[in-house]
Amino acid sequence: MYKEGTEPNSFTFAAALGVLAEEGVSGRGRQVHTVVVKNGLDKTIPVSNSLINLYLKCGKADEAAKVFSSIDDKDIVAWSAMLAGYAQTGETEAAVKMFSELTKGGIKPNEFTLSSVLNVCAAASASSGQGKQFHGFAIKSRVENSLIVSSALLTMYAKKGDIESAEAVFKRQGERDLVSWNSMISGYAQHGEAIKALDVFEEMKRQKVKMDSVTFIGVFAACTHAGFVEEGEKYFDIMVRECKIAPTKEHNSCMVDLYSRAGLLEKAMEVIDNMPYLAGSTIWRTILAACRVHKRTELGRLAAKKIIDMKPEDSAAYVLLSNMYAESGDWGERAKVRKLMEERKVKKEAGYSWIEVKNKTYAFLAGDRSHPLKDQIYKKVEDLSRRLKDLGYEPDTSYVLQDIDDEHKEAVLAQHSERLAIAFGLIATPQGSPLLIIKNLRVCGDCHAVIKLIAKIEEREIVVRDTNRFHHFSSDGICSCGDFW
Repeated sequence: MYKEGTEPNSFTFAAALGVLAEEGVSGRGRQVHTVVVKNGLDKTIPVSNSLINLYLKCGKADEAAKVFSSIDDKDIVAWSAMLAGYAQTGETEAAVKMFSELTKGGIKPNEFTLSSVLNVCAAASASSGQGKQFHGFAIKSRVENSLIVSSALLTMYAKKGDIESAEAVFKRQGERDLVSWNSMISGYAQHGEAIKALDVFEEMKRQKVKMDSVTFIGVFAACTHAGFVEEGEKYFDIMVRECKIAPTKEHNSCMVDLYSRAGLLEKAMEVIDNMPYLAGSTIWRTILAACRVHKRTELGRLAAKKIIDMKPEDSAAYVLLSNMYAESGDWGERAKVRKLMEERKVKKEAGYSWIEVKNKTYAFLAGDRSHPLKDQIYKKVEDLSRRLKDLGYEPDTSYVLQDIDDEHKEAVLAQHSERLAIAFGLIATPQGSPLLIIKNLRVCGDCHAVIKLIAKIEEREIVVRDTNRFHHFSSDGICSCGDFW
């Protein structure tokens, strides 16, 4: 165009930037941006929107924000692009603030804007109350039944622990895309509803919906969390033979997890041996965790060595190996592992639990005394401990992996972060209202037994999301996981 003397206009530049965004070429994109500025076209809507899209796809959210702020007359496309970018980068606060600015400016959100902000609310750090507010916006804007919005709502509710609302959205959908089907399967799987997850899969088959690799990751997760080994093997065969989907690292990792949790470590090792690539640290961590549960010290030592060789800074391997030695009473070997951690300056990840009360999120550490209501929280912990013992509860001190006396071990258990978060939730929320706790580590067996009893004596539904799954503790003292996790 330049050689022939034809001047590019804003639509020419927008098209060129669109191509560069798909390629993810930020360097060449900057060159075009410079030419755009020289031509005085950087403030035009098509070009500015294309620039925002380019920088976001290249992971340059700050650059995208600069372009966005320079636009005098922002249209809904620019707002939607920025919100989509924040959803991709997980910047929850920035996205929520931007949506607020959009609505205050009198701009009506469309389905793309709302789906983007709902995707942000699905993030772990987001408030569940915010997601419900945006659902309200979707209803008011009459886009709730739009496929892109309903799929985002379904995913958001499933990830925020409200599987009933996710199910309601799914059943209400007039049409479904693959995201809807996959989200419902993985949602049910994470919430311990394995039968429902597999029923959704069978419905997909009946309706001849073309499945993808993500579909089967959800199916394998459902089988894993319920201990359905034979079913998992059956669906793996369906994936390969009927759907012609070649197993990926994720699929093989799921099968290793399925066998490991069920204690079938020989079968898990067969999967690893038959893979056309070397197992990564995630797979070996699965083996190590299972070795700890099923008391397979030798194999656990091998798995730990594999992880440490690949990722010497990974604290999980040292901690799991250390805990395995502690549980077997081999304090000498445990001390060696701890010493190695010190020498390599590997820090153990601290266990946190979060609870949201009145749209504010509170974080707790084990033994935490930083909360303004600490006296009331610990008084509630003591009250619960008395009532639990009246019901016959005996602390399982094997979960305290320190060489201290039993009395101190009981005190350590009572001050685990999730118990402090629950105690705070019980005193800070109305009687009978449900509690949602998020934990960054796996819930220990003793805490799991205690939370079942607390849910019963307090007549509350308590939902705990740990690194593996959601645990729904009902007021009759039963957990959705069936004590298998």
